[in-house]
Amino acid sequence: MGNISPRGIQATNMVFSSWALVFLAIGIIMGEWVELTLETKKNTVSHSPWICCTTLWPEDGLEVVRTMMILVLILSFIHNLFLGLESTYLIPQTKHTLFIAVFLSFFTGLLLLCALLMYHQKLSQGKSVYYSSYKITWIIFTAYLNVSLFVASGVLSLLQYKQSIKSFACLTVLRTSSREIKDRQESGSSIKVISLPEQPAMLRSIVHTKEDFPNRAHIQTRRVTWAV
Repeated sequence: MGNISPRGIQATNMVFSSWALVFLAIGIIMGEWVELTLETKKNTVSHSPWICCTTLWPEDGLEVVRTMMILVLILSFIHNLFLGLESTYLIPQTKHTLFIAVFLSFFTGLLLLCALLMYHQKLSQGKSVYYSSYKITWIIFTAYLNVSLFVASGVLSLLQYKQSIKSFACLTVLRTSSREIKDRQESGSSIKVISLPEQPAMLRSIVHTKEDFPNRAHIQTRRVTWAV
């Protein structure tokens, strides 16, 4: 899993989310989720969780199932749109946006699973009350497949989220190290070598020592000698 590129994970996640939305649309178009067999008649009637409170099955709990299915459809569309905007870089790929994608995937899958389980519960409760038996068709299995697709999409989003955390951590370390190097360079360039000016030659002292002058008595003696 570590060798998978982020773009590959993103593309696979987009495919899973798109197929989940397609299967939901098929479930809306094809309303034959369950075939109900009536007690008084030998014919069967089709039913789906998108149908609520008919004269055949006036169950108030089906309204909750229908509302949950509508929420699943809306969230699935938002999730697919969100992934599309993220893959085209119309929204920035930050930790917060990736966390939103993870939350939408798992929450939509969990909500769909709860709606399906509640629908099965209502089917069992309505048996022998409104109809004698029921038969599940292949369409309801696509709904369970949608749950798997949403969970897989959430796992991929979670994997992408972990990779983004590692990349953000690496970027932080690189920025910190480059900043330290830059600070060291700036501190090194600010230190200038100040050369002291050459000290001028020591001026000759104008104070004459005793050695600088010959003995005054000796000079007088020499003067007297020459005079003689």
